[in-house]
Amino acid sequence: MCEDFAKQEQKIGQPAGPDDLAARGDRIVAAFEEAILRPLRELEAPPELATEAAQLRTLTRQQDSLLRGLAAAGKRGDLGAVRRLVVQNAQVNAQAGQIADRLGAESCTSAAG
Repeated sequence: MCEDFAKQEQKIGQPAGPDDLAARGDRIVAAFEEAILRPLRELEAPPELATEAAQLRTLTRQQDSLLRGLAAAGKRGDLGAVRRLVVQNAQVNAQAGQIADRLGAESCTSAAG
């Protein structure tokens, strides 16, 4: 999942500023939903991983919301909101990366958002 998202994100390109974010934000959100959010919703974790899976689902929903907020803030040209959401997204991404690392999903420790 994470490798797929990283590939899609690479094709879209990293936004270099609010204007770039306005142009690419919706595509990044769609790629995240397709590669990470939807598959994670459908994944049935074994009982011994149920807690981590639930935490990861919660974090990916938060990250989806943050990415949507970033796309919207980029369209509005709201640099303050972009900065705030980037920080929040990095925190959620780090938490998700820690859980992914515990689960042995090395490609997910830096790929999501």
